[in-house]
Amino acid sequence: MAVYQSPSLELHLTMSADVKSDQPTDAEIPFAASIQNKLQDMDRALESWLAAHGVTFLRYALAMVFFWFGIVKPFGVSPANPVVETGIFFLPFDIFFPVLGWWEAAVGVGLLFKRTIRFAVYLMVFQMLGTMIPLFSAPGMTFSQFPFVPTAIGAYIIKNWVLLSSGLVVLAKVDLEDDQ
Repeated sequence: MAVYQSPSLELHLTMSADVKSDQPTDAEIPFAASIQNKLQDMDRALESWLAAHGVTFLRYALAMVFFWFGIVKPFGVSPANPVVETGIFFLPFDIFFPVLGWWEAAVGVGLLFKRTIRFAVYLMVFQMLGTMIPLFSAPGMTFSQFPFVPTAIGAYIIKNWVLLSSGLVVLAKVDLEDDQ
């Protein structure tokens, strides 16, 4: 069977090969391309700025949280009183709780100064491991369905893993800066 091709079909096929896709190119929409380039530049600049300063913000946030949560304990106005009291059995609560508060406040202050960050994070790690005690010593208070459904108090304790991890990130950044 012979296939007939007309000269006009060849011309049409040649022209359609030169036709662009349905999607406009950046050159065809200079305004959109300009916006996209500006957004990419802004994203790169933000990424660079966050790489340089993000851990510093994290450090200051940790300092604020630790100081704030710590400083209220010696004055007996912390909402953590009941949960800490159930988890502490090796010291009298009226001695332990204020010491814990000053300890946490010291962690907060220590995170503010580069020379004391390492020591502050070590204090924080030790303290944070202690905060996990009620998860095991008072599961009725920390879980409504052990071990998957925490109570508000349990969630308050579990979020400490985020604080602990943040402290380790801060410590790693300090170690990197010390090496340079």
